[in-house]
Amino acid sequence: MDPKNIQKLYTIFILLLACLAVLLAGWNQEALAQNQVNILEADSIQGGQYQDERVQKILGNVHLQSQNMEMYCDSAYQFVNRDEIRAFGNIQINTDEEKIWADTLRYYTNIDFSQLRGRVIIEADSTTLFGNSVDYRFTTKVANFLNEIRLEDQRGTLVADSGFYYREADSAKFYGKVQLSDSLQYLEGDSLFSNRETKYYELYGDIFGDDRENDSMIKGQYLEADSTGRRLLEGNAWLKSFKQDTADTAQADTTHIRAKTILSKEQRTLIDTTTIVFGYDSVRIWSPSFSSVSDTSKYSDSTDTFELWSNAKSWHKQVQLTGPYIRAKITNGDIDSLISHPRPFSVQQDTSIDRLNQITGDTLHADFMEGALHEIYVFGNSKLLRFTKNDQDQPDGAVDLSAPNIRIFFKEGELSRMKAIGAVNGSYLPESEKTKARRLEGFSWNPEQRPQQPKEKMEQRFPAIREELFFALPARYIQHLEANHPNSKWLKKENAD
Repeated sequence: MDPKNIQKLYTIFILLLACLAVLLAGWNQEALAQNQVNILEADSIQGGQYQDERVQKILGNVHLQSQNMEMYCDSAYQFVNRDEIRAFGNIQINTDEEKIWADTLRYYTNIDFSQLRGRVIIEADSTTLFGNSVDYRFTTKVANFLNEIRLEDQRGTLVADSGFYYREADSAKFYGKVQLSDSLQYLEGDSLFSNRETKYYELYGDIFGDDRENDSMIKGQYLEADSTGRRLLEGNAWLKSFKQDTADTAQADTTHIRAKTILSKEQRTLIDTTTIVFGYDSVRIWSPSFSSVSDTSKYSDSTDTFELWSNAKSWHKQVQLTGPYIRAKITNGDIDSLISHPRPFSVQQDTSIDRLNQITGDTLHADFMEGALHEIYVFGNSKLLRFTKNDQDQPDGAVDLSAPNIRIFFKEGELSRMKAIGAVNGSYLPESEKTKARRLEGFSWNPEQRPQQPKEKMEQRFPAIREELFFALPARYIQHLEANHPNSKWLKKENAD
């Protein structure tokens, strides 16, 4: 290449570097100007030393202003050789979107980052946050609560050991002894992620919840919920529901659902709201009149109905029903009816003679009256094995018959009469060990699998949320409440003290 051309390219390169340097210098000056802090008011300003560094001491009734905020405090030190301001005593910071109070502040002007310490309060819209140590960036509106946090709004209270609050996204992450409470519910866990605008949250670790609006309690390892009423509970999930007028929640109208996963959904109309609860994997249900095991379950509160699928078994008193699908309807806390198909198998234990009465068919319907078995109706390829007893209530053989349909009627839980419909094929079996051990095809009797009422208590781990704050209110915050929120509960407590 011609040396003259090389010289021209070199000259152009030098000019480009010079232009870039000018642009960067201008950008830096603009950034510094944006973060420049102006002194609007102070009793005195003097030079001095602080921790072996040169500072400008701004003392007495200090009023400072930058592009992002306006600050009041008792005193402030502006470091001469680095971009840092420290403020002390009765601090109040005003921005376009929030007000902040603290005892001390370290503000790094070049990166717009602050360290708030002491009695820290952040008020934005209808939300107020309280903490002891908070790192905050004014541009991104992200607050990191390092030691204890309390969030208050119109919906209730949230407390935790630490956490992050994202003002722009209206989201939060909280860690350690997380508790949420309002007039209708209480929740606790080990960590929480939430988006308050969408009412979506995820709660992790040894969860307990008391839903007073829906008369239920929950326990599990993971909870996910949103504004639609959807609630997913995983990890040894446990749902306990009871009637609103029951003072003792261990009484007869309490129902327990336990599974690996419980999913609750709401179907809302202008008239009412229906809650549907699904159980998945190792589902166990207990109530005083009905209990069951299955792989999957569904409960609808509008009809007070349980539906069970796959390896389903249900129990009522001395009756076990086994089938691929079981539907149980509850009325006033007592079982009202059972439906099962295809090929269900029902066993009724007669404890007086130690025998197992059996019936099966294509479909089974069972009706109850005031909680007592009233009628069993089996239709389609029905088969019955019914053990009999003599006048001395001793075993006396059995009746073995088949028919298209069989109806059995009960009175106060005891067999009253039977009716076989269609072509009947049956026989009487005399009493013997062989008769005693007789079983119909598809026999299933598993009393050891029957769920029992849980003995452990469902209760919260953490102490109740304190009504008092963990520090006394700062003077400027009290003045703010008196001027803007005269009915604040914190102001009332302050005046009461």
